[in-house]
Amino acid sequence: MNSPRHRQQGISLFVVMVMVMLTTLIAMWGSRTALLNEMVTGNDSDYQRALEAAQAMVRDAELDITGQKPDGTPCKTDAAFQQSCRETVIDISAGKVFFPQGTEDYQDLEAALAAKTPSCIRGICLANKVQPEFWKTANGAMGLDQMKAAAAHYGDFTGAVATANGDPSLVSSSSGANAWYWVEVLPYDWPGLSYEFMPDKEVPYVYRITGIALGRKAGTQAVVQTVFVWRKNAS
Repeated sequence: MNSPRHRQQGISLFVVMVMVMLTTLIAMWGSRTALLNEMVTGNDSDYQRALEAAQAMVRDAELDITGQKPDGTPCKTDAAFQQSCRETVIDISAGKVFFPQGTEDYQDLEAALAAKTPSCIRGICLANKVQPEFWKTANGAMGLDQMKAAAAHYGDFTGAVATANGDPSLVSSSSGANAWYWVEVLPYDWPGLSYEFMPDKEVPYVYRITGIALGRKAGTQAVVQTVFVWRKNAS
C-alpha cells in the first residue's frame, strides 16, 4: 500500500512535467512570434526601399521631360538637343525619340510608334497600345516583360547617377535592371477656359508617368503612377 508521502511525490513530478511543457510551449510561441515579426518588418522595409526607388524613377522621368539634370541645369545646350535631354531626332532603328514640342513633333512620334506593340521606345509611349496596369501581367503583347524592353532606366538621359551605397534598386547590374519608367504623352484638349493646372498652348501635352522598382526579395515590386503637367512659360 502506497504511503501519502509517495503519492505526494508522484503528484509533484506530474506538476513539474506540466510546468516544463508549458514553459517550452511559451518559449516556442515567443520564438515563432519574433520570427514572424522579423519577416513582416523585413518585407515592409524591402517594399519601402522599392517604393523610394519607384518615386526616384518618376522624378527622373520628370527631369527627362523638362530637359534638366538633377541639379536643375539643362541636360544639353547643343542645337541638336534644343534644351532637351534627348537628341531631337526620331529614328526608331537607332532607338531615338524625344518628347514632342508641338503638333508636328507629336504627329511624327505617332507615325513612328504606330506599328509598335507596346507603343513605346526608350520610355516614351503613346497610350493607344499601353495596357492599363500592365505591371499586373508579365507576359502578353503588352505585358510587363514587353514594357521593360521599351523602358528608360535611371539616369539614361538626365545624367543622374545611382550608387550601391544609395538605393541599389536604381543600379543596373549584369543580370539586368531593377527599375524602369515610361511616359505616356497625352494630347491636351483645350476647353477654352483657364485652369491653374494646364500645359502651354505651344506644348499641349500632359504626361502619365509610371515608375516601377523591384526590391531585394523575390516578389517585392513597387509601382508609382502620376500625371505630370508642365508649363514651360509659367504665368
